[in-house]
Amino acid sequence: MATQTKPMTTSEFAKATGIPAAAISKLIRDGKLKAKKEGNAWMIPPGQLDAKIVRELGKAPKAAAPKKPSKAASSPKPPKAPASKAGAPPARKPPVAPPPPPPAPKAEPGAPAASSRPEPSPAEKTYSIPEFSAMTYLTEKGVSEWLKTGRLQGIKSDTGEWRVLDSNFQVPDISRLARK
Repeated sequence: MATQTKPMTTSEFAKATGIPAAAISKLIRDGKLKAKKEGNAWMIPPGQLDAKIVRELGKAPKAAAPKKPSKAASSPKPPKAPASKAGAPPARKPPVAPPPPPPAPKAEPGAPAASSRPEPSPAEKTYSIPEFSAMTYLTEKGVSEWLKTGRLQGIKSDTGEWRVLDSNFQVPDISRLARK
């Protein structure tokens, strides 16, 4: 093969190195390969064939390293277990069902429920979705989504309207979104 003297396009460079053209383009964008943009094409100087990154990623034509045999190819394979019947696949064990989860501990009457957020008290102030979004940097759609996913705590009325609990402002991730 003759020595390359003129700049190559990414596809020519890719063929010469064995590295995909998309990877060559990414290396150029990341600044790991030097190239100049001419029109719509990147032109890569032939000296970049010897670049360290090219030697690491592909088979550079001038600095091709001899391949070492892999461990998997040199190690002997374990013998296969004989089949129980001639030509029949080995029998499979039936799947074992996982054990049932342990029963939840019963709470004593009058004890508060174990929860990451406090239960709403009947006298707690609530806000409609538009009111809550006006008090925070959340949009109405964002408030609705957060209520549905449980990121915000609220009460759904019989008519299907959400009421956002005031206790949400005690949560750091939500209190930082409050308008001042």
